[in-house]
Amino acid sequence: MDELFRSYWWLVFPLGWMAFGGFRTWLAYRARRDALALLQSYAEAGREPPPALLARLNVRCSY
Repeated sequence: MDELFRSYWWLVFPLGWMAFGGFRTWLAYRARRDALALLQSYAEAGREPPPALLARLNVRCSY
């Protein structure tokens, strides 16, 4: 097992970047889901949503 780690120590970096990318994608999903839930509550109440909320939904993801 020790020899395996010595041979492939460099794999820690790509695996870490992949994990960070997945976590970042999950956080973006949650933020968008929460914004849509808030927009739905505005629609159910018959109120106009604030422009900042709509602008947040129109932002394209950079991943």
